[in-house]
Amino acid sequence: MNWFKNNPFISLLIGVIFSCALVFVLGVAEQEESHNEIFIKDGDTLWTLSDKYRGNTPKQDWISEVMLANNLNTQMIHSGDSLVIPNSLDQYAPDQGVEYAGDSE
Repeated sequence: MNWFKNNPFISLLIGVIFSCALVFVLGVAEQEESHNEIFIKDGDTLWTLSDKYRGNTPKQDWISEVMLANNLNTQMIHSGDSLVIPNSLDQYAPDQGVEYAGDSE
């Protein structure tokens, strides 16, 4: 304990390094959860999948984002493979409507 009192700069440096490491680990864990994975079935194309998953995102924008997230050079996908869909595309999810409390007439 005496060593920490005699070396406040090193103690502070150790604290800062620990804090940065903690922020980094939490950031990586959050980043890993920032996507959804779907599995491709026979007959699936990026165009048909966009109809199912794109919400209000324009079709070509959705396809471009999915291609970028999956490092695809073409729009060709194969049955049995999986695709990562970034959660950033969830912002365009269709509005399910708003329900208000009160009497219904």
